[in-house]
Amino acid sequence: MVSEENNTGLYVDSETGQMMRIVRDHKVFWTTMPIELAGGEGRPLKVGMALALVGTDADDGVSGEGSEEPTVYDKLYEIARWLTSGDEPDVRFEIRRHDNIVFYLPDDLKTKRKDYVVVLRILHNDQFNLPLDKKQLDVLGGFEKKLKDIGSPKDHWKKQPVNQI
Repeated sequence: MVSEENNTGLYVDSETGQMMRIVRDHKVFWTTMPIELAGGEGRPLKVGMALALVGTDADDGVSGEGSEEPTVYDKLYEIARWLTSGDEPDVRFEIRRHDNIVFYLPDDLKTKRKDYVVVLRILHNDQFNLPLDKKQLDVLGGFEKKLKDIGSPKDHWKKQPVNQI
């Protein structure tokens, strides 16, 4: 089995190593947002969480359309599937390649980075309008840990030290 070293100096399996390469090649970072519905008395009701995976074209060329390489969306989708591969009772996942979420991060406005976004929605398994609960937050916490373990930073891309590439 092929293994690769993660940020903590521990060796990881080939699937995790593949996720680390996607993060490095496509400068993948992530951010979270609540999913809200109109609740009683005009107050928003948090019913889930959205985890946005944000990546860009690899430095060595453009992938996807017209090439035999998978698109950046495909690579981000692969990370989302990897995150959701475990069994989580009472929690449902939706992966959206083309979500209508628009967000701007202050540092990204100054760059020429072309970002692609895949959104992973963490919801209740039974009903869509139940309030956010501990199970969903625990799942989100697990996803955040896995993303940190493969070198994906929160909120914006951070240049990696040369010795970690």
